[in-house]
Amino acid sequence: MHVASVESLDTTILEAVIDTGGVDARVALAKQLCTLIAAEDTPESERLAVLPVMLKLAVDEERAVRVVLSEELATISNIHADLLFCVIAGEDELALPFLKATPSLGPWHMVAILRVGDEARQCTVASRHDITAEAAAYAIKNAPVPVVLTLMDNEVVKLEASDMQALYARLGQSGPLVDRLLALPNLPLDIRITQAKRTATRMRQLMAERSWLPANDASDLVADAEETAVLQVLVNASVDELLRAISFLAAKNLLTPALIIRAACLGEMRVVEASLAHLSGYAPAKAAALMYARNGMRSMVAKCGLPQSCSGVLAAFADVVMEAREEGLNLSRENFGRRLLEALMTRYETLAPHERAKQIEYVGRFAEERVRKIAKQLKMDIQRAA
Repeated sequence: MHVASVESLDTTILEAVIDTGGVDARVALAKQLCTLIAAEDTPESERLAVLPVMLKLAVDEERAVRVVLSEELATISNIHADLLFCVIAGEDELALPFLKATPSLGPWHMVAILRVGDEARQCTVASRHDITAEAAAYAIKNAPVPVVLTLMDNEVVKLEASDMQALYARLGQSGPLVDRLLALPNLPLDIRITQAKRTATRMRQLMAERSWLPANDASDLVADAEETAVLQVLVNASVDELLRAISFLAAKNLLTPALIIRAACLGEMRVVEASLAHLSGYAPAKAAALMYARNGMRSMVAKCGLPQSCSGVLAAFADVVMEAREEGLNLSRENFGRRLLEALMTRYETLAPHERAKQIEYVGRFAEERVRKIAKQLKMDIQRAA
C-alpha cells in the first residue's frame, strides 16, 4: 500500500494508514513521522498535529511497529511528554533501552519516573549518564534500596556527606546499602561509629537470645568488640575527622574512660591526645603539652573528669610516649604494651600494690593480645606476693 506523504500533514490519510494499512505501511509511517519531528525546521504546530498518530503507533498491536518507533525515537530530542511517557510505559524490552538512551528526558521527567515508575524504570533513570541533580536528590530521599544502589554505581553521581547521612538515616537497616556506604572512603566517621554500635547491639541481642555465653561474659565480649571497632575508626581518621569524631562520641556519651584507656594501652597517641583535649576544653597543642609535662597527666585526668583510677596507666602511657620520641622509635602496639607494663612494674614508688595491680589489670584487658597474657600473669604474681 502506498503511504501518503507526511509533508501534506493530512492526518485523515495518516489515520487511514493505521486503520487499514499493513504492518509494512505502519512501519514506514513510523519512520517518516520520526524523521519529521526530528527535523530542526519542522514547525511545532506540525509536531503537535502528528502527535495523536504517533501515540497510536506507540501502542500498535504489531510489535514490529513499536520496535521501529522506539528505536527511531531513542535518538530524537525534545519529544513531546505524552509520547515520551507512552513509549516508557510500554513493554520492558523496548521501554528500558529507550529510557536509557533518549535525550528527551529532562529533570522533571526523571523525577516523575522516580516518583511513580516501577523499580526497573527507576533503576534505569538512576543509571543514566546525564542524571540531573534534582533526580539524584529525589532518589536519595525517597527511592528504595535497589535504586539507591544503582545510583551509587553511577560514576557521575558524587555523594556528599549530607547525602550519606540521609541514606544512612533512612535505609540504615539495609545490609547491602550499609555495606556500600562503609566501602566509601569519604564516609563520615559518625556513621562508621554508629554502625559499629549497632552491630555490637545486634551481637549482644543474638547472644542473649541463643544463650551462647553467660550474660556477663557476653556483655564484656560485645563491649570489647564494640570499642575495638570504634577505636579502629578513630585510628584511621585524618586530623580533622578525628576531632569531629571525638566531638560526636562525647555528644553521645560514648567517649568513655574505657575507650581512652584502651587507646592508651595500644599506644594510639592521636586518639588519647584528641580525647583529652576535647574533655579538658584545651586546644590540642596545649593539651598535649600538659599531658607530657612532668606530673602533668594526673592534673589532666582531673581536668577531664576521668576517674582517678585511670591516672596511673595514663601517666605510664605519657612516659612511654616521651621515651619513644626521644629514642626516635615508632613502637608497635605489642612493643608499646610491653614498655607500658615495664613502666608500671618498675616505677611509681607511691603506688600501693593493689593500685599497681589495678593499673596492670587495665593493660590485661585493653592491650594487644600477647601483652594481655603477660599482664594477667603479672597481676596474679602481685596478688600472691601481697
